Amino acid sequence: MSTIDNATYQEIYQSVDTIDDIDRTSRKFCQPVGVISSILNQKVVNNVKRSIHPIQNNGYKHLHNWKQGMSILELAHRCNIPATLMTSVLIKEMGFSKKYVLKHLDDIPDRRLAAEIQTALDTDHFFSPKAHDLQFRQGQMGEEIIGKWLVDKHIPYRTEEQLRELDMLKTPDFLLEEPLVVDGMSLQWIESKAVFADEREHTRYCRKQLHDYEEQYGNGMVIYWYGHIDGIAMEETLVRDHGFDIEFDYNIARDIVELLNFSLKW
Repeated sequence: MSTIDNATYQEIYQSVDTIDDIDRTSRKFCQPVGVISSILNQKVVNNVKRSIHPIQNNGYKHLHNWKQGMSILELAHRCNIPATLMTSVLIKEMGFSKKYVLKHLDDIPDRRLAAEIQTALDTDHFFSPKAHDLQFRQGQMGEEIIGKWLVDKHIPYRTEEQLRELDMLKTPDFLLEEPLVVDGMSLQWIESKAVFADEREHTRYCRKQLHDYEEQYGNGMVIYWYGHIDGIAMEETLVRDHGFDIEFDYNIARDIVELLNFSLKW
């Protein structure tokens, strides 16, 4: 199980700063690499939220330093932000479209700029297009596992996509057409989150989605695949990690292991 007490979570949080810390921290705390990767990703995102606006406001200074010879990676390291975000700051300051530049690196006349942007994208495991693709795949994997699990239990459901086609505004990942009893609670919906949830992350999801699902559909279950802080609970919603069932089909169990060991590294 990946329910972690707050003291251990804080120790993990302080132990992991870069992608190279994941394997060591995973072994030290006997946690799957996916759990450590998720905590590191949250740490990076939290840092970006605190620091990005002053960095953007001083974009002209960073562009000046780049023109004086500092590389994008050096600037990103100095400001302690992912390289893709520093790239965005410089591209905006140059007056270019980020979307266009990232898709047409071969067409950029400044070959130094093009080469450094490519290096930034290749080494950014958090905000680069490749990183976002991996995060999206993590989410897909979690939803696919739940779908297989519901089929295995012969529980019919509608997916988020199907609900949107019906113009429904509040769309959990799975709206059950028949109630499913888990731990004595009759569930109407399930939400999949391929993250580790500390209290701040859980509160954000409650405000953004979970409370609305409770109000509209009744009892449900949110699955934080990479675990959560010990003590997180809701009155009408079960909060669970990857061990939300006592026993899984072999193929489902194999998929869960694959998801738990899904790393940000490439």
